[in-house]
Amino acid sequence: MPTTKPIAKRTRGTKTYQLFANGELWTTGENAYRCGYVMNPENIDYAIDNHEDEMDYLIHQLKEEFGL
Repeated sequence: MPTTKPIAKRTRGTKTYQLFANGELWTTGENAYRCGYVMNPENIDYAIDNHEDEMDYLIHQLKEEFGL
């Protein structure tokens, strides 16, 4: 995780996202991970929506594959 201060923060449900000056978008918390890049900070909400859609799709595919 970057060591600089985030330039933008958003909370969605139980997740908090932070955007850093280098364009990296990260989740926060114990299991933080980089979830994308944002070229224009004004597009942080679009990037978060896109990330969450991708995760929902992957979870759906895993559930189908393993019969969960």
